[in-house]
Amino acid sequence: MRPLRLSLRYKFVFTLVGFTLLVALPLGALSLMRFSNALEEQLNLRWETAAKGWLASFESETLLRLLTPKQRAEYCRSLLRDQPELLVLHVTVGGTPVCLVHSDEISDNSELQSLFFFKEPPPPGVSQQKHRLGNFHILKLSYTRPVAVFDVLSGTQIETSSLLQFGINMVSVQAQIRREMTMIALIVLGYVLLGLVIAFTFYKMILGPVEGLAAALKRFKRDPGARASVRSGDELETLAQEFNQMADVIAERKKELEEINVALRKANRAKSDFLAVMSHELKTPLHAIRGYSQLLLEGVDGPITAAQHEDLQNILNSGDHLLELIDNILKFSKIEAGEDRPYFEAADLSVIAEETIKSVSALARHKNLPIESDVESCVLHADSTKLKQILLNLLSNAIKYTERGKIAVVGRVHNHEYILTVSDTGLGIPAHERARIFEPFTQLDGSSTRESQGVGLGLAIVKKYVEMHHGRVWVESDLGQGSRFSVAFPLEPQLDSDSLEEVRHARSHR
Repeated sequence: MRPLRLSLRYKFVFTLVGFTLLVALPLGALSLMRFSNALEEQLNLRWETAAKGWLASFESETLLRLLTPKQRAEYCRSLLRDQPELLVLHVTVGGTPVCLVHSDEISDNSELQSLFFFKEPPPPGVSQQKHRLGNFHILKLSYTRPVAVFDVLSGTQIETSSLLQFGINMVSVQAQIRREMTMIALIVLGYVLLGLVIAFTFYKMILGPVEGLAAALKRFKRDPGARASVRSGDELETLAQEFNQMADVIAERKKELEEINVALRKANRAKSDFLAVMSHELKTPLHAIRGYSQLLLEGVDGPITAAQHEDLQNILNSGDHLLELIDNILKFSKIEAGEDRPYFEAADLSVIAEETIKSVSALARHKNLPIESDVESCVLHADSTKLKQILLNLLSNAIKYTERGKIAVVGRVHNHEYILTVSDTGLGIPAHERARIFEPFTQLDGSSTRESQGVGLGLAIVKKYVEMHHGRVWVESDLGQGSRFSVAFPLEPQLDSDSLEEVRHARSHR
């Protein structure tokens, strides 16, 4: 699975929004918690103060002695009306109930009634309990303290306790907390939106020019005339200007290179034309020299001596060598000019190898070098003349650089390729020379006193002809043990339907 790749725009926006949430959410939660605690403390303080005041008033002699039970009940109901949150109020002084009132909500709800029946006396001091029944959030408070009550019968003060219990509906408090939560959520949302605005603002100020530069680079790959346009007034604008200057320099250098390439192509074409013309001009007198030498050797103009025969034979051999050099120069100049195109046909490599070996057998016999052949028959869609030239150049090189031993030619099909190898037992090729021997006009011995003759075009022609067939050529060598030149041709090149049919027909009639 490929990893998700985000542009700088989204990375920047997501980072800033995430940072805003990371800061705003904890601050909002902390603010809400502190507000709830403060509200609860204020609520407790308010009702504890009210409870102490109510209990003191109920303990006063006026309420206990001067007011009738009916008047005390009315007084309790007035307290209930003045405090909308108050659900129930129970007051007991010296074990005598003084006040017992509750709101209409208690009368209609049995669960709430059972909640406010205190089965056990609460501990001294202030105690509170929280309950939730349906939509009701109840805070039940109890306030107990010792008190001295005058006993009418005995005429003495009796030490006893007073108890005030009441229930408060916390719905209004919860609603206030919800309002604060909504307010805090809106503030957090506002901070997030502000973070988005700041993120996009910074993006347009910073990352916008960067993306503009990146887009200009992409356009520059397709269109060298593309330029970056950044007007930020800072280092990014300077960077865009430097890029535009660099693009101008590249365009100018490209134009210069194109002009140089045109001039080089003209010079190369002129060189090829010159080589072709000079080669033809040289071949004309050379053919005359070879022809007259052959006539003299045949005795047409009269008998010759043995010394004269040897001299004429040397003249003929030198002429043949010069003709071979001129032919190689002509071939290479045509290849370089793109005029030597292959003519593909069905070609059997075993037949080509046999014919080529026969053509160099006299040269091999002159050096007492046997040529062993083990070429597997295989029909390729190739230029048979160029295949023969490839093998001829490899065999000529092997014979030229081998003084004793043997020459071997092996051809096999291997991994969808036909590999043809020419091996010898010559001196071998140093490792640092193997990469350059296929370059034109390159020989291992470049001195003026070298023993082998030639201009160094044989292997260069081999490489060019092999590449025409979409093949490959390489060399393996051990110093003092010989060399192995191998060429590989694909068995199934990219051909049209007619050529493929020709190859199939040739293979079926091998």
